Amino acid sequence: MTSMASYEVLTSAPSSVLDGWSVVENEGGTAVNATSDRLQAEVALDHPVVAFDASELRAVLSVVAPKEQSDQRAPLHLVAVLDKSGSMHGEKLRLVKQTMIFMLRYLSEKDSLGLVEYGSEVHVTCPLTRCDAEGRERLKMAVEKIQISGQTNLSGGLLKGLELHKETPRGTTPEQTVQVGNLYRRLPDDEAAERSAKGEHYGRIEEPPTGCPRVHEWTAAVRFNRPEEEALVQKVIFELHETFRDPVVEVQQPPFQLTRLGWGTFEVKITLHMKDGREFKVARGLLLFWRVLPWCSFHCCFRGLLCGAGELLESCTASFAERAEEMREDRASLGAGNPDVVVRSTFLFTDGHANCGITESDALCAATTAMLNELSSCKSTISTFGFGQDHRAEVLQRIADAGEGSYSHVQSEDQIAECFGEALGGLLSTTHQNVSLKLELAPGVQFDRAFTSFPVEPIENGVKVELGDLFAEERRDVLISLRLPAAQNEALQALGRVTASGFSVLQKRSEHELKPLMLERRAQVPVSPGHPQVERHWNRHLTHDALERGRAAADRDHMEEAKQILDEAIEALGKSQLVIDGDCTSVTLLGDLHDCRADLSTREQYVALGSKKMAMCHQMHSKQRQSPGSEAFVYANFSMQRTEAAFKMGIA
Repeated sequence: MTSMASYEVLTSAPSSVLDGWSVVENEGGTAVNATSDRLQAEVALDHPVVAFDASELRAVLSVVAPKEQSDQRAPLHLVAVLDKSGSMHGEKLRLVKQTMIFMLRYLSEKDSLGLVEYGSEVHVTCPLTRCDAEGRERLKMAVEKIQISGQTNLSGGLLKGLELHKETPRGTTPEQTVQVGNLYRRLPDDEAAERSAKGEHYGRIEEPPTGCPRVHEWTAAVRFNRPEEEALVQKVIFELHETFRDPVVEVQQPPFQLTRLGWGTFEVKITLHMKDGREFKVARGLLLFWRVLPWCSFHCCFRGLLCGAGELLESCTASFAERAEEMREDRASLGAGNPDVVVRSTFLFTDGHANCGITESDALCAATTAMLNELSSCKSTISTFGFGQDHRAEVLQRIADAGEGSYSHVQSEDQIAECFGEALGGLLSTTHQNVSLKLELAPGVQFDRAFTSFPVEPIENGVKVELGDLFAEERRDVLISLRLPAAQNEALQALGRVTASGFSVLQKRSEHELKPLMLERRAQVPVSPGHPQVERHWNRHLTHDALERGRAAADRDHMEEAKQILDEAIEALGKSQLVIDGDCTSVTLLGDLHDCRADLSTREQYVALGSKKMAMCHQMHSKQRQSPGSEAFVYANFSMQRTEAAFKMGIA
């Protein structure tokens, strides 16, 4: 097996030639590599030296996840949606249940598992439950009670499973914390003047200092997670700046907050008086420039009001510089889409056609997408597992694509455990979420095309490619083509720069790494082979494009057309120097094309097996993510292989 991070890349040129497209450089004049625990960006040009009149260029832009850190990972919230229809009788259901129980060994107390079973009816076998000792036992008992019944209400099961991600995991006591902070609104000048004239500013002086108009409306507040915590408070006292007419204000009823109009910032001192005689004091500097997400100015200050004496978490008297840094970190976390730093996923298992609920493919995928959008920050990935010959691969692949997960064809009972294990191993090694590559082009250079199935969004002077989440050691390689301006002199030319970005679930921070795109122009250039990285991903593009078009033709019952499409791709890959040299990725691509071509021998063979294999291979090679159950391990990381082997050995 070829190492996932072993591809050769082009070293970049000194930043001094970038004409404004500068990067950090080391003493050797090359871009500094990312550290082992961070995202890494890579760039490979098909030809780093081209002639003056060269007008096109292919390149591969890459992002690589760090290796797995065995002592660190984010919590996993997993929901398993299991088919219990009549066709699941016997060995199939027994192995699914045994696999789910075995899975509990790999989930720790910080993880949560939910179970949904579906036949004609949908039932939440166990809500999202923390996998501590008590939770594991509860989950085990729930799995053991699953019994065969009904038809296949796949839509009902999937939508209910996704809905579980909205819930707080069972067994998790909501942290008893109190938040202190303020809301803010800058008043329009006319409203500020009118309210100030009415005396709503509560200031001792009629006129504020020169250049400091009273335009800042703020509300200092104390917030509680639970009503029973708020009920313990007798009153809250707010101590304001001495320039207020009433610098000490007592609030005796919820909501415990205070709104004022003023011209400057200061430290608000807040005292919580509890009904049992306890007192809690905290100081909070007003924040008067939070424009986008006001609620993010609230920070947890107390813990444990319902039991014990309570604990002060922070005094909240940070300087404005420190508070500004907090805001930047908050925005980075929120921009990554997951401030809770939780990996959420849903496993959907079925062995047949959806014949209850939503059965039409487009409607089912639309409902899935709508539910994923509704989940917002609780959005889950979806991995689908189709068992045997009766399920519709096209539907399960589309659902997996919508959920940014993988589709697996489970051919036999003895593959059930290893497929679940391999998928779980990937999730447990998640290092980054919401990963993207941004390409910014220098003047005169034009973007032509991205050969990728990932979403490509135009931006100013370039494009941005959204890549989803990454497991440890995974890489995403985006093949692109560019149009070049003509050159007049021999020189290094700056084509642009690529930035790899993502949110680290281990470090709880956003990460960015920049690499330049540099090209040397010469009057005469000797003929030379292209960069192997570019050829490798051109081969990958040819493969998943042929699989997509061939499957579409076969689905229309145009079997001869499908055979011709795959034959042409097989011929093209067979001529690749990488295949001749035995490159692992390229040889695997060619092997998968041969396997899928063999399953086009008859219509019956295609429906029973070929449609499933082509769907799985297409998604695997287009997304560069191992499909559990595939015999090729070209994209599998160590965690996936290790967990798959453990499940295979542990389930009998």
